[in-house]
Amino acid sequence: MLKTLSLIAVVAGAVAVTIPQASASPVCGDRSKVIDSLSAKYSEEPVAVGVTSNGGVIEVLKAPDGQTWTILFTYPSGPSCLVASGEAWQDLEEKLKGPAA
Repeated sequence: MLKTLSLIAVVAGAVAVTIPQASASPVCGDRSKVIDSLSAKYSEEPVAVGVTSNGGVIEVLKAPDGQTWTILFTYPSGPSCLVASGEAWQDLEEKLKGPAA
């Protein structure tokens, strides 16, 4: 029984460590400064972009070797905020569509 409780405590502790704090302040700033910083630190450059329904812009930046990546959201009012970042980016191949049936 003690062994089971110890295992549950270890698993619960590991889960708590991996869950980000909801109250953490987002990293935001002027878009050009954020892009320059990501380029200087990680060699990341924009590789994809889209416009959201509220007029915001979402961008995916990645290093040429795919070692690091970042998702950036720019609000219509101006500030750009980091949404997510990580490692080991992989591009997916587009599958060629056959003739329409």
